[in-house]
Amino acid sequence: MRMKRSGRASIVIVLMVAVVAAVVVLFLLAGDSPSAVAGRFLGALAKGDEKTLAQLSYMDGRSEQEMEAEWKETYENAKYWRFVWKINDTKEQDANNATVILGWYKNAASPGTYEEKYELPLVKKDGHWKVDVLGISREMYPGLPR
Repeated sequence: MRMKRSGRASIVIVLMVAVVAAVVVLFLLAGDSPSAVAGRFLGALAKGDEKTLAQLSYMDGRSEQEMEAEWKETYENAKYWRFVWKINDTKEQDANNATVILGWYKNAASPGTYEEKYELPLVKKDGHWKVDVLGISREMYPGLPR
């Protein structure tokens, strides 16, 4: 006589669905953290993705279209500039201001490159973190929009 295991498979499936849902929620909530925005911004900077840079940038008094045009010019002037970064820390000063501390390697292809420390300032505008481009050191990346 075979005994049927009723209910066990459904409990496992429910637990798996709950775990997947929790991971998705955490992923979505982390998607707009200062460090996540900084990572997307730096990835777009490395690829020359002007549209994404404009979406993730804050430059007081400029529209997204104006920022996109400025990023296009910046990338044209620095298209051979190569760098590598790592996010070392994130500090939220208050609910609307944060700083992401970077380890920055200029001229990444050179064997003599070394880590430099830079800060990426972020501000929260309309509920979303944006990189305050005018607050970035010009030593970090040549020809940043001003």
